[in-house]
Amino acid sequence: MELELNKPIAIELLYDEPMVGKSQYGEYFLYAVKNGTDEEYSFFAPEEVHSEMSKLKKGDKVQITKTAGQNGKKIVTKYDVKVLSKGKAADDKSNSGQGTLTRDNYFDIMLGSCRDAIKIQNELGGMFDAKSLAVTLFIARTKINGSNGY
Repeated sequence: MELELNKPIAIELLYDEPMVGKSQYGEYFLYAVKNGTDEEYSFFAPEEVHSEMSKLKKGDKVQITKTAGQNGKKIVTKYDVKVLSKGKAADDKSNSGQGTLTRDNYFDIMLGSCRDAIKIQNELGGMFDAKSLAVTLFIARTKINGSNGY
């Protein structure tokens, strides 16, 4: 999922914590999110967005707006993160005594795709972008095998 400039987007966290890794560009934070639909998206959060989102839990909803401003001659990208609601985790049974989380395998497929993409990137000396590789691997694996992945 890519953020468009000056276009707020509301997302819901699907897990308590992101997948954290490191590439030639530094540390990255990969979140599994929904944006108001039933479709799941992968969101590589910039560090300043991650610092806000790391305080949140599964089911919480936030609105993120990417903006650009000028600092002297330099264009600077900034992010505005607003908490819209504190959600209740889908598998939290503490109050209702019911409810189960239907789990598909897409998160695991994406996680594996991200790990494989980083391995490829490292082996080829940073020749490819890990984010693009991960998405390509994920799409190929799910098209060929559905939610079975590999």
